[in-house]
Amino acid sequence: MPTDNRFMTAGLILGVLGMGIGVGLVIASFMVGLGTATGSSLSSSGTITIIAFVVLTVVLSAASRRQRQIGGQS
Repeated sequence: MPTDNRFMTAGLILGVLGMGIGVGLVIASFMVGLGTATGSSLSSSGTITIIAFVVLTVVLSAASRRQRQIGGQS
């Protein structure tokens, strides 16, 4: 498997996994109650997790595209 496909596959898998975890934490915060300290920490943790994994997915996808462009030119 070429390296660019590994980057793209890893990025997509980690992105979907991370967004699922983040959404789960946000949903759990609603179940606990947003007014409570636990609900607030779950909500902020979920939001941070979603943002972190979206950034990771974008970085890995950009690395894959850049490597594909460099490989295509040589």
